[in-house]
Amino acid sequence: SDDYVNFLSKINPDNLRQYSGQMQKFNAGEYTDCPVFDGLFEFTQLYTGASIDGAIRLNNDDADIAINWSGGLHHAKKSEASGFCYINDIVLAILELLKVHARVLYIDIDVHHGDGVEEA
Repeated sequence: SDDYVNFLSKINPDNLRQYSGQMQKFNAGEYTDCPVFDGLFEFTQLYTGASIDGAIRLNNDDADIAINWSGGLHHAKKSEASGFCYINDIVLAILELLKVHARVLYIDIDVHHGDGVEEA
């Protein structure tokens, strides 16, 4: 959600107290499995952008295979961090692929449930 992404863009270890209510709402911070760290938002931009870029390249036939080794953060929800995952790049890449393809097969090889992808 826009509120959640806006929160991620502003939060950092130095201003945690300012966002204590939002940290609980969005499941981030020291008492969760989604800690706030320096460069958090930039990290989410890089891995999410790489997955979306891979999907765009596949859609444009610029690539036959796209792999994002830093992506696959399958626990993040639309408005909540979960399981060390902040933005669900998989869902965003699938949505990009659905712009061109009628169906997308998603196979999670992480040996446990990708609840954020299922929920989306």
